[in-house]
Amino acid sequence: MARLTIQAPKPKKVKKTKQQLEEERKQAEEAARLAEEERLRLEAEEQARKAAEEEKRQELIQLQTEREDARLASERQQLEPTFADLENRCAQVRKLQQQAEDWERYLLCTPLPDVRDAAGVHAYFAEAATRQHKDIASVLHTCQEYYTLIRQCQQVHLAALQKGDTDLQQQCQKCVQQWQTVLEDAIDAHTASILQNPEEYQDEAGGMQVCSQTSMLKYGLWVNTSKNPRLKTVDFPKLGISLEIPKLIALASVALRVQWRECDEHLEQCTTDFMAVGGVLHLDILSLPVPSNKANGWTLRPVTNDSLVIHRLAYPTPPAGADPETWVPEEEPQPIGISISLPQGSILPSTNLQAAFWDRKHSLWSTADMSSVTISDDSGVVAFQSKAIGCLAVVQKRTGLLPYQGWHVRPAGGRSGAQAMVSLQTGNTDISTTFKVTKEGIELVEPRLPRLAGVRGRSFAAPVLLFELMQRGLYLTPQAKDSGPADLALKEANVATAMCEDIALLGSTHLMKHSRWNRHVGPQVCLCRISQVNDWEEGGRIEVRHVDRIFTKEQPSGPHQVQALMRRGLKGVALTDALDTRASCPALPQYGSPEYDNTFLDRLHASIPALLSASAAQDRQEAAEAVPANLEESNTVDAASSAASTAENPAATASVVDSTMLHDVEPMFMRNLAELLDGLGVFSC
Repeated sequence: MARLTIQAPKPKKVKKTKQQLEEERKQAEEAARLAEEERLRLEAEEQARKAAEEEKRQELIQLQTEREDARLASERQQLEPTFADLENRCAQVRKLQQQAEDWERYLLCTPLPDVRDAAGVHAYFAEAATRQHKDIASVLHTCQEYYTLIRQCQQVHLAALQKGDTDLQQQCQKCVQQWQTVLEDAIDAHTASILQNPEEYQDEAGGMQVCSQTSMLKYGLWVNTSKNPRLKTVDFPKLGISLEIPKLIALASVALRVQWRECDEHLEQCTTDFMAVGGVLHLDILSLPVPSNKANGWTLRPVTNDSLVIHRLAYPTPPAGADPETWVPEEEPQPIGISISLPQGSILPSTNLQAAFWDRKHSLWSTADMSSVTISDDSGVVAFQSKAIGCLAVVQKRTGLLPYQGWHVRPAGGRSGAQAMVSLQTGNTDISTTFKVTKEGIELVEPRLPRLAGVRGRSFAAPVLLFELMQRGLYLTPQAKDSGPADLALKEANVATAMCEDIALLGSTHLMKHSRWNRHVGPQVCLCRISQVNDWEEGGRIEVRHVDRIFTKEQPSGPHQVQALMRRGLKGVALTDALDTRASCPALPQYGSPEYDNTFLDRLHASIPALLSASAAQDRQEAAEAVPANLEESNTVDAASSAASTAENPAATASVVDSTMLHDVEPMFMRNLAELLDGLGVFSC
């Protein structure tokens, strides 16, 4: 039986009147207005609260900076006479050293001027330009003098780079480029003279080869007089250079010129991280002038303006009428084989040596069209093949030793002795580099590689020694352009220099080591760790094994306490809680925070003596606070009055600086240590 479902009718929707709609609209607008007013009121209150907090923070910042500036000014005033005395003593020693160098130069009767004497350099080049050269040997002798001046100027450039003297850097670069041009012009002019008068240099068999060398330069010129297609090799036995020439050159009426130069003359201009090792080799293919004619006992030789200069040819040589810039050879040119005998150990051990040519257009060493390098350890012969000519070299990564894995400084002269050992653990290699710093200068102790025999054990100024190492392939002078390839955490140059000068004051009394947090604190902060040597009566724990053990344990107190030393910009130095055993790098307290005033750590002082004086005073205060309660009660009134005095006079927070530690500092030892650490860039690596 079907069910009947009855549904109620739907109620009819009542339509609102215009008055009701208008009333609802007005109510909605009023609610929105009230909500907006409430939002604006709350926003204004929040802004007022933040403004009040910011005003209080700015007042606190001003108070903190005023107190800090007053304390630092007081400390600098106390230290100024002592530091002025150190600078005067350094200046006196440097003056005596310069006088000794001038006297030694006078006794040597050398025509070479001091590169820092602009008038003397100008006079020397004016005189050298008037010299008449009879043979290539006399030309190379003059060019060796030029080369010596170029190297000295490069040393001055390196010192200017460390000091941030951009004007002197540009002046040195300009001088080096000018002098290299003078050197090349002198060699080119005599080469043109030889080619213009070939009969004077031919041997009995009709061949023509001219060779000469000095300690820094080698020169060889071969003229293809036979055009023998079976000729495969051109040897310069006196120079230790050999060329394997393709048939294209063997059949051409050309000359081959080789020049070996001891140093990488493109080190500063190179835009990549390659550097030449073992010197550079200039290989040129030269066109021959119109030959002379002999008739009736007369020699008729055409002399034109073109015959007085050399003409370099490209390889492969484009045909007549072709544009050398756009011409592309139809066949792949055969490479030229090059082998050169270098002094034993002249190339540092490396697994990534490559052959390259200097690309003048892009200012870089290019490895295109170059083969791999083979080195004979027994004979010292380096061989490679090249489809390019010009300036050729064996190159390696300039930044292969960067960044450093670590460094440390340890005293080496006993109590108050003016000696220290600086050790570097270079990156990507097992080579450990050690320097000995004294008041006389800096000596290289390790590594004991044959290539470094000429500099090891001799005393140098820091820029000179680092330059000599750089020329021998040991690149330990990081620059701004190395930051990308070597992943360096560069510091501002003046901040790093100030930090090196700070810790140099501790070179005779403290162990010092790198901090792993240094690269994480920004370009205006430098960090390292220090530990004072207190057991001199027992010989002092100053060996390498002591350094490793002390800084591994990082004892927070006791005779072998380790502290983290920080320089914050150019304002001052402080002790901080950034030891390597921390799980993370602690954030530095900022101006305007209560933490900035509530701890002795991170409190800035003008210099190391002021910091150590404040640290000693802090230790005495903590010891006094640890006395029994009955003694504490007796000092309550004095402590309260002292606190009130300090609050009224912020400058009273400045400690009395004990500068007696500076009286025993040997100024030249301090200066040499600071310049070495700054030159090595220990805080940027």
